[in-house]
Amino acid sequence: MSVTFENIPASEGVRKVAPGEGERFDVAGAHLTWKVKGEDSGYAFSICEQTLGPGEGVPLHSHPSPEVFYILAGQIDFFRIVDGKEDWFRCETGSAVILPPNSLHALYNRSYEPGRVLGISTQLHQTFFDAVAKADRNEAFSALPFAAAMARVAEIGLRHNVYFAPYEVKDRR
Repeated sequence: MSVTFENIPASEGVRKVAPGEGERFDVAGAHLTWKVKGEDSGYAFSICEQTLGPGEGVPLHSHPSPEVFYILAGQIDFFRIVDGKEDWFRCETGSAVILPPNSLHALYNRSYEPGRVLGISTQLHQTFFDAVAKADRNEAFSALPFAAAMARVAEIGLRHNVYFAPYEVKDRR
């Protein structure tokens, strides 16, 4: 090894997560693949890829972790509150959505084609998803009606500072 590399403080562990690789789980209409978990990033951030089929999405919620969504494919509609009023906006492939901490938001694929997003957040936000995945392994959410599955997800969310609003935004335009 060259003297230059011997004098640079560095660690090993650089690795690749190829397309189709990563830890996968499906719950209550969400299809997620972890590309980077907190333990992979020194607990600085986590990244997951989410696939949304037509009509699928994530209900209205908030959490203290900031979050960024980058649209990998398709069109995804995001819901937010602006000046106390409901607002929808569409994001196409290549768009990014920046969510500050505690922002009330929802996202849905209201198109006829599948969509994919890359979600980037903190490791603390990941703990919610890990708890949901663990609960799903103990008693599969897929065996429950959607409303019952979401009630379980919301209950887990409360323990992780993720708050689901009892307000349906999916069909409002």
